[in-house]
Amino acid sequence: MAKSVQKNISVATVLTMSAFVITGFFFSVFCIDRISRGYQKSMADTVMAFADAVIDADDARDFLTTRSTGKSYDFVNKKLSDFQSDNKSFVRRISLVSFSNMSGTYIYDTGGEDFGDTLEYDRYMGSIKTDLISGRNSWSAMRNNVLCVFQPLRTVDDQTAGYIIIEVEEPFTKGYFLFMVIVNGIIFIVGIAFAVILIIYMWRKLFRPLRSLIEATKNFVDVAENDSKGSEIEQLEKSVRKMFIDINSGAENLSKAIYDANHDGMTQALNKRCYQSMEQMFRECSSICVIYFDVNNLKTMNDTLGHEKGDIVIKRASEYIKEFLSPSDYCFRMGGDEFLMIMTECTFRDIDRVVSRIESDAPFILNRDSDPVKCALSFGYAYAKGSYSYEELLTEAEEKMYAKKTELKQLLNMPER
Repeated sequence: MAKSVQKNISVATVLTMSAFVITGFFFSVFCIDRISRGYQKSMADTVMAFADAVIDADDARDFLTTRSTGKSYDFVNKKLSDFQSDNKSFVRRISLVSFSNMSGTYIYDTGGEDFGDTLEYDRYMGSIKTDLISGRNSWSAMRNNVLCVFQPLRTVDDQTAGYIIIEVEEPFTKGYFLFMVIVNGIIFIVGIAFAVILIIYMWRKLFRPLRSLIEATKNFVDVAENDSKGSEIEQLEKSVRKMFIDINSGAENLSKAIYDANHDGMTQALNKRCYQSMEQMFRECSSICVIYFDVNNLKTMNDTLGHEKGDIVIKRASEYIKEFLSPSDYCFRMGGDEFLMIMTECTFRDIDRVVSRIESDAPFILNRDSDPVKCALSFGYAYAKGSYSYEELLTEAEEKMYAKKTELKQLLNMPER
């Protein structure tokens, strides 16, 4: 009976400890895998947002059509390459490829392919060939633990310019999985040692007649003590903590890169590239008001007093326009002295509030009182609701702005330039 109880207790203890360690191992692997996949997807979304903000679809299509590039191409290609280099720990590649029935053609690529090089269809891309050519859908796929994301890039006139393809590495490599195996293996050995020690204690207290069997177990105790490493769990905890620190740091760097790609460095207003990425949304608003702004006499200010004075004028214009923005409004710097304010989902009362204030402030002088050169802000606006032509709306606002510009020149006796 004693041997039967001894055997049952030993087997139950070892099986319970083994089941606990094995379950903990697979749960840890599952959690780390889920964290890895989630982080990989989050990084892929951020990289795609950056690439979409940097690459201009119309320029890319022109490059492919004419088979010639210029400074604008080199500028974009360098930004993509620098971004990939700065984040090479997880960004493997950023490409823009135009697909045809025969093959794909590289326009941009950070993986070493030159403009115009051919990308042959492999087994996977061959299965989605129709979608690649049509350029309408977005999707992602895991290929050898690398997340590949495909997003179409279309021009202003809704023509396909190609597919932006990004490849994001899995954050945790097989080496990390091996580390998990080793750590959990050590935990398993320590657990077996604990179980053996518990059994020996019970043997000594309950089964003294079985001393010969107790002596036979001392070898197992010695092996367990020699293989014990000590603070393995603490090492794992530090590794996971470092992982989350790296994740937060990488996310902050990417957020800053995306902000810089979409904002004007001087005024912090949204830039023209950002406007182009949002233009389709403005075409589909139920109601919209477009206000064009222009700084009168900026060239004279720059030529006479220097560009530092001109920069102050530009910043004051931007700060003035931003005073009118609501959460659904946008301010873009479209060029050197031109700004575009777009109000979406607005009412006549909203527009009247803004326009009345601007008209009451006119002429709004941007230069300092001590400056001998005067700079004023011209504006023109147009409003539409329901069905409308976005191009006609922009033209109307721009024509009104130029009429106001002429009026201010006469009023303030500014030169015709």
